[in-house]
Amino acid sequence: MSRAPQSRPRPRPRCCRAARIVAVAYVVAMIVGGLSAGAQGSTPAEPLLSWLSQPGLNVLYVFVLMPLAVMLGDLGGGGGDAVPYSLALSCGLGAAVNVLLVWAATCFVRAVAADLPACRKRRTAVR
Repeated sequence: MSRAPQSRPRPRPRCCRAARIVAVAYVVAMIVGGLSAGAQGSTPAEPLLSWLSQPGLNVLYVFVLMPLAVMLGDLGGGGGDAVPYSLALSCGLGAAVNVLLVWAATCFVRAVAADLPACRKRRTAVR
């Protein structure tokens, strides 16, 4: 009885590793920036951090935080002092959602590109 040849795990291309490193560096930079801006109080960096974490921050608010507020009710914490970690948390989670959005778009483009030759083959000429 012969054994099937063992397949070696394919090494990941350098671009895939580089993309993961860039994604992690982006999320970590947003968290560190949020921590430093939150610890200093109101700084000019807050709008920049919020802008850099868009549209993931909006997705997070609409699909996670707003439904939680509706289900749990308003907890009345809107008028007090902001927690220093809230900016870091919101910017970090927004950046993580951005990374997931880019990953999903990349997977979609790869799937379409893989199916495109088969679709072109099946196409018949119209007379």
